[in-house]
Parts: sequence; structure tokens; C-alpha cells
Amino acid sequence: MQVFNAFFKVLRSKLGIVLIYMIVFVALVVVMTFTDTASGMFEQERLSICVFDEDCTPESAALREFIGKRNDLRELENDNDTIIDALYYGRVDYVLTIGKGYSAKLAAGDTDGLFESKRMHDSYSTVYMGQTLNEYASTVSAYIAAGNDISAAVSKAGDAMLKDAEVTTISFDNSSGGALSLRSSFFFRFLVYVLISLTMSTLCPVLLAMNRKDVRYRTDCSGIRPNSYTLQLFAGSIIYIFLTWIVLMAVGVFMNGGMFEGMQLIAVLNSFIFMVFSALLTILLSSFSPSINVINIITQVISIGMCFTCGVFVEQSFLGESVLAAARFMPAYWYMRVNRMLDGSETYDGSLITQALLIETAFVIAVGAVTILIRRIKLSDTSALIAGRVRA
Repeated sequence: MQVFNAFFKVLRSKLGIVLIYMIVFVALVVVMTFTDTASGMFEQERLSICVFDEDCTPESAALREFIGKRNDLRELENDNDTIIDALYYGRVDYVLTIGKGYSAKLAAGDTDGLFESKRMHDSYSTVYMGQTLNEYASTVSAYIAAGNDISAAVSKAGDAMLKDAEVTTISFDNSSGGALSLRSSFFFRFLVYVLISLTMSTLCPVLLAMNRKDVRYRTDCSGIRPNSYTLQLFAGSIIYIFLTWIVLMAVGVFMNGGMFEGMQLIAVLNSFIFMVFSALLTILLSSFSPSINVINIITQVISIGMCFTCGVFVEQSFLGESVLAAARFMPAYWYMRVNRMLDGSETYDGSLITQALLIETAFVIAVGAVTILIRRIKLSDTSALIAGRVRA
């Protein structure tokens, strides 16, 4: 077990880096989970708006009051240079001019040419403001057409548009007593990114230290067989990432508000299989002895690329068929299918969950076999090189 012991000695020397990555990634998954599961009503962004009222009627005053309830009103001198300067430096976001004859046009049902607006760029908020004004004018016209006078129409339109719609999110779940809560669902969802990034960022430096030429040459001279060397590295890596996974599961228990039970244990098993895949993928990558900079690049490409194409950062229902077809060749896709069935995003299907878990396991076996083969070839070449030098 010399290699196994040496692995943990190297890991202990890099424990500070491991702890930093662990704390950062755990904080990341907690923040992402709480951010995405935060409940509340949609709240319109408040704009800084300057309103010039050229009509000076009760109806135009009511419009100004309506705008001020959802935005911050600012006063400016009605001068083009002053307006452009205020827009450029961000003192105001939107400048609205209520044209002369606004009230008369509105009473006649004419909603064209009621306003003029100036803005520095078409952001989402400023475009939404323009749509709100058009909707307001159309609503007033609708109340007038229904038989209300203009004063009543303006009052009713303002009250109607200031009401917030109550939105309730319902998760349709055919299971009972064990489905993932919304918070647990997001935790296991973002765990894909954390497992890949954390494993590759912290395990690769340790394996690279073990794969240095001087270490390999000394190990080969000791008579340790290549297969034994690889298996001991596998064991050390799996134990390390298993302990890391245990810490993450402890965070998951906190997020869940209690121990996992029932069908929640399927999500735990799902994350365990993906954890083993991440460890084996890291060992495979380190077998080629890349530099730390190359590892960082590969880590970002694999973690972010897999998360975007497999439905971690973007829901699978929003992805195109071609993207999903390619994602089926990645284990994260099947991981997310299980997660979606457990949280009710998809209809629960026990046979499909079993199939997804078996496909993930097949990825683990395939990556493990390729890793053993590549390491055996590389270690055999090293042994042959040493033997040639000894004969020479």
C-alpha cells in the first residue's frame, strides 16, 4: 500500500487548497440554490423618469401619478442639451413628454401620438416602460368604450394596471412521501457542476504530483506492478472524493431540512454514481500529465459545457432537439433526467429511472476501463524505458 499511503501524504500537503475549493464550491451551490428557489412576486425595475406634461389636464396628471407609483420621478429643465446630458450620465433612464391634446385624444379613443420619449438605449426596462404606456392608453380607451367617462376610465385603468397577479408554482408529482422538495431539487441539480469542478480542481494536482517522472521512476524501481500502482491510485482517489461527497451530502441534508428518505435516496444514489464518474474522469485526465493551466481550461470546458448542454444551467425543456441528442452521450444528461423525474418536472417512471442509472453506471465502467488501459500502457512504457537504461 505504498502508493496509497503516498497519495494521502501528497493530499495532506495540499489540504489548504482543497479546503479553499471546498468552501468556495459549497458556498456557490448554496447561493445558487437559494437564489433560484427564492419565492416572491415579480417586481418591475424602478426607472428614473422625467415627465414633461404639455397637456396640463387631470388626465395627464393621473398618468404622471400612475408612472410615479412604480418608478422614481425626476425633475429636469426642458432643454434638449440638458436632457441628453442627463440620459448620457444616467441621471435619468427615460424622458417622457405627454403631448398637448392628450386628454382630448384619449376621450375620442385615439391612442396614436399621445407620447414622445427619449432614452439612451433600448434596455429591457425602457422597452417595457413603452409597452406599459401603450397598455395604459389602450385600457383607458377600453373603459371609455364600455360607457365610462374619461375621469372614471383613467381611475379604473390605473387601479387595474397596478394590481399584482398572484402566481403559484405547482409541481405535479405522481409519487407520495418521498419526492424532492424544490430546494433539494436545485441542490442536486447544481451538484453536477460542483462535483466535476471540485474533483478536477483539487484531485488533479495531487495526481500530477504522483505522476511526476521522478516519482514514477522510483516507484517502478521498487517493483510495484503497474496494475497495482493504478489500483492504489484509484482507491485513494475514490476514498478522497467519497469523503468530499459525504461533506456535500451533509450540506444537502441541511438544504433538505432533514435526512433524505424514500425516493430522495434515489437522488443520493444518482449523485454517488456521478461522483465516481467525476473521480475516474479526473484520473483519466491526469494520466496525460497536462500542466495546471491546461487542467483549468479543460475543467471549465467540461464542467460548463456539460452543464449548459445537459440541462443544469438551462432547463432541458428549453433546449433544442439537436442539443439534447448530443447531450444523451454525456452522463450529466441522464443524471438530470433522474432529477427531473424526482422533482416532478417529468412524469415519474421507475423503469426509466433504472435505465438512466444503468447508463450512468455504463459511463463509469467505460471511463474506468479506458483509464486503466491508458495508465497500463504509459506505466509499461516507463518500465521498459527504465529497464533499457539499466541494461545500458
